[in-house]
Amino acid sequence: MTGTRTGTGTGTVLITAADLRAALAAILAGWRVPAEQADAVAELLVEADLRGVDSHGAHLMPMYAARLASGHLTPRTTVTAIADDGTTAILDGGLGFGQLAGLEAARLVSARAAEHGVAAVAVRETTHLGALGAYTARVAAEGLICLCVQNGPTFVPPFGGVTPLLSTNPLSYAVPAGEEPAIVYDVATTAVAGNKLLLAKKRGDAAIPTGWANDEHGRPTTDPAAASVRHLQWFGGHKGFGLALLVELLAGVLAGSSFGTTERTASPLHGDARVAKGVVFIAIDPARFAPRAVFTAAVDTLVREIRGSERATGVERIWLPGEPEHERARQRARDGIPLPAPLVAELDELAAKVGAAPPRVRPAGHEQPGDHEQEEA
Repeated sequence: MTGTRTGTGTGTVLITAADLRAALAAILAGWRVPAEQADAVAELLVEADLRGVDSHGAHLMPMYAARLASGHLTPRTTVTAIADDGTTAILDGGLGFGQLAGLEAARLVSARAAEHGVAAVAVRETTHLGALGAYTARVAAEGLICLCVQNGPTFVPPFGGVTPLLSTNPLSYAVPAGEEPAIVYDVATTAVAGNKLLLAKKRGDAAIPTGWANDEHGRPTTDPAAASVRHLQWFGGHKGFGLALLVELLAGVLAGSSFGTTERTASPLHGDARVAKGVVFIAIDPARFAPRAVFTAAVDTLVREIRGSERATGVERIWLPGEPEHERARQRARDGIPLPAPLVAELDELAAKVGAAPPRVRPAGHEQPGDHEQEEA
């Protein structure tokens, strides 16, 4: 069901998960990314789109292609251990794809937490991981509690300041349940993920919500064209900034990665152009505290109490973290993934550059992508 290309436009088209995965993997392979690694990266990007986290799905491919073309992203990712003490480990991502370093870190922290009860894995010299919830959810699927934090380029000023010193500094946690889906929380510590603002610009949105971002002069704005990804606002003001500082201390200072204006990377890109990121995973085996079945049953009880509690006027449902994405993934797996026409045009161009087939798409209805998505960075 190949759609007819009608120009970039501002509409939306639909694509199946399988077709999008194949298209993204082909583009990556065209940039000399090994087939197995291209498939793994494409899988995580499509997973984000399925879950309604559109800012961290196929939207990222033009950025990745630009970094591959400039040599700032290594096509073949090699993850090496530079320290390993059993319960703790430090990995080096070699400035390759963050998704591959993230998967390896999630695998390692899961194995070590299962063995020791608790474990922490830091990753330095990695790049953009995409949505952190993809990794914490995988650890939770092993029956473990997981926290993941990541820092990045200097986009955002401290609360009350104007000098960008921090990134959107996302964090994610996941907790396994029994009969209920795992709780998966994944947010930027800014009011909105930087990539979500960029996607609003790409879609040509008429306005963005109040409180998302400021303009280049630090003035609050709802105009997507004026809003600056380098002047995002913290969620909850000083509270979001406080959490972002913790992320910077863990993923930057503790992990041996760049932090603030201090550069600890082999990459020549620094400051707001920095591609190197630091990541820390922490995992806990709840079975060391209570029998696993007892713990997961208690999580189910709490989930059901929250979901079944009295709703405020006008509220149709109380959502727990991860539930909107879970529901959206089922719907999009059935009906297709909506992509903005400008993004499809970009993917067409990227495919043409490497001699790959363009994505197979069809006209979409009126779904608004990402209605309930969390604020991944």
